[in-house]
Amino acid sequence: MSRIARLGAFIVGALLILTFVVFRIGDKDFLFSSTYHLQAPFDNVAGLGNGAEVRLGGVRVGTVGMIRLPGQAGEKVLVVMDVESSTRKLIRKDAVVSIETEGLLGNKHVTIMAGSKDAPPVNEGDTLQSQPPLDFSDLIKKTEGILDTTQSALHNVNDATADMRSITTKIDRGQ
Repeated sequence: MSRIARLGAFIVGALLILTFVVFRIGDKDFLFSSTYHLQAPFDNVAGLGNGAEVRLGGVRVGTVGMIRLPGQAGEKVLVVMDVESSTRKLIRKDAVVSIETEGLLGNKHVTIMAGSKDAPPVNEGDTLQSQPPLDFSDLIKKTEGILDTTQSALHNVNDATADMRSITTKIDRGQ
């Protein structure tokens, strides 16, 4: 193999390795900052995925590192979060974790409500309380129930109006 061919192969190989490293690092969030793990149990994660944002007060402070399925029936799905170490003094042991949707049909993310001042700060690996996620299909079911009730009320108003019309007609005739 000629010297130019070897140089070309070396350059192509170096570019491939560099491209791989860039994509590998780009896939990792908070790569150069210190993080700690928190976890929260949920009955249903409502489409939340690994790598989803973790927010505290609307600010991105971490990512979902892993979602662990229950070991047996009756247990809950465990969401493990990698959170920036700078938030350790803000998040308390009585904090509540919820899964929310960005916009109407947007991405899912985890929101941590910090907790009270009186509670001690969290430690590595602590399990926080969770709130069940509001699913869009649940919202539609509730809306359907409200619409059914509204239609029933309108039907009753129409019946009452018809009765009033009948009474006013009889009054006009002098009956």
